[in-house]
Amino acid sequence: MRTFFSRRAIKSFATASALILIVSGALIVGFASTTESTGAALPQCADGIDNDGNGVLDYPQDQQCLNLDQDYEGPNTTGNFITITDGHDQAKPGDALVFVITLKQQRDPVRNMDVTVKLPYQLTVVSASDGGTVSPETVVWRNVSVNRNVTRTLTFNATVSPDARPGQYIIARALVSGAQGTDSTLVTEDIQPAESDQYSVAVTDNREFTLPFELLTYTLRVRNTGKHAQTSDVRLNLPYEVNYLSSSDNGERSSFTVVWKNVTLGAGEERILSATGRVDERAKDRVVLRATATIGTAVDRDVTVIRYGLPYSSIDATVTDNRSTAELGQLLTYVVRVTNKSAVVGTNVSVDTSLPLYGEFVSASEGGKYDGTNVRWLILQIAPGGSRVLQFTVRVRGDAPIGTLLTASVATADGTGDRDTTTVVAQSTEMGAIQQEVLFRKTANQSEVLPGGSVRYTLTVKNTLDRVMSDAEIVDRFDTQYMTLETYENPESMIDQAAGNIRWKVPVLQPGETWRTSYTLMVRSDAPNGMELSNVATLRGSDIVSGTSLTETVRTARTGVFTGVPETGVDLSALLGLLLGVPALAAVGIQRKIHG
Repeated sequence: MRTFFSRRAIKSFATASALILIVSGALIVGFASTTESTGAALPQCADGIDNDGNGVLDYPQDQQCLNLDQDYEGPNTTGNFITITDGHDQAKPGDALVFVITLKQQRDPVRNMDVTVKLPYQLTVVSASDGGTVSPETVVWRNVSVNRNVTRTLTFNATVSPDARPGQYIIARALVSGAQGTDSTLVTEDIQPAESDQYSVAVTDNREFTLPFELLTYTLRVRNTGKHAQTSDVRLNLPYEVNYLSSSDNGERSSFTVVWKNVTLGAGEERILSATGRVDERAKDRVVLRATATIGTAVDRDVTVIRYGLPYSSIDATVTDNRSTAELGQLLTYVVRVTNKSAVVGTNVSVDTSLPLYGEFVSASEGGKYDGTNVRWLILQIAPGGSRVLQFTVRVRGDAPIGTLLTASVATADGTGDRDTTTVVAQSTEMGAIQQEVLFRKTANQSEVLPGGSVRYTLTVKNTLDRVMSDAEIVDRFDTQYMTLETYENPESMIDQAAGNIRWKVPVLQPGETWRTSYTLMVRSDAPNGMELSNVATLRGSDIVSGTSLTETVRTARTGVFTGVPETGVDLSALLGLLLGVPALAAVGIQRKIHG
């Protein structure tokens, strides 16, 4: 049996097929483009990727996502972990509290993270460790370094407001990228305990910081505050990192707990007990040691931090370039002085310096390493009460705006630091403490130039000799194939300007006097991309020959030719039109075949 279709039906079918192919091609291209862009720009809860590997994608399918704007599908996708506690379940108005924050991460060898604590209105922060910035509503630590699988501890001291209402909770919240922790403490009235259980206890090791293998002696002061004799056990829970050695008054050890059994105290009687332990030699830096003493319902805690090396705030650092102004292209040498104010040898001192925004790194002394943004010195040794002097040199970039401030800063691991500012000017009368002794200098206002552009060179002569300079001259040679003289200063001093050769007569200079001139070379528009244009200036004369090295009288300036970043890729609209055109052409071919 044969089925016949009319020519009109066949034509309608072909047209519909073509439209389906076009729409499907557009959807495929649009989906691919959207997937690529969202993966780079959208948060994890809207990027079409199963970031936490739980088998479901994005909001609302993934229950870890509360909305489309969440950055992380899981609570610990970043590998950051944070806790916060003040060690108390209850506190009275006016009490002093010490909050301890612990940080961990399990992804990178070392990671810098910002930590923020949201403060409840019942608290007033007195101080924060590690350079934390305190405001009425937050405590913030910037760029806290955390090693992989090592606990980093931060603390801050606060007092409970006298106006805090009993029955309310003091809730402090600590946040770090991808994780948060909370602590709640109930505000209570000053109510005396029941007559059958009236005790007070205090424990301390009289230490704020300690080191591995050191001895710690915990002293417990227990008191019967009631009106009758009472008997109870006294317990001391030692930190996991402290190995028990001995105790007074027949205290017995059970695991990490020391117990004094059936201690009888008369009305108002007080007794002192003690236990000694040694810090484990494998204990990590900045680990917090917490010891807890209890008798009846009375509780007290002692906190000690393991701290390697120097005490806090014992290292001080200053930075200066010994000048207030600088010109484009000039070198600035910053002097960093690091001082150990303690009586302990500093054997693991680190110093970080940040370069000015418009400063190009040139060099650093004493093994300083440049990482693209900062110059760092690691593991310096500084004697007690001694200082180390470090230096780093930058060049003022040619695109630095006149009037801008060049700011360099220095910081130590203790959070102490200093900063120095220098203003960019068109012409400076300062040469800096180190540059003042340079006899001859040549600088350029930029290190790279576009074909057809210009470069301004400055020549400076300072008479650092002990005699008059009367017959000095400068000879400057440049490549005439790609560079031509455009403008120059001090025409009265110019001897000649033959092709590729400029000569100036330096005026008579008394010891300490300075003379400066400048000129501009234009780069030909056909200069090849990537080539380096060099021109050499030489200072010569019988007055400066004796006792002057060649390196002091010859200066070379090198400028790279840079034509810009070539355009790459295909225009998106053109690509989309091409892809959409393929199914359309196929549909037209089908239609022609049917008609044919």
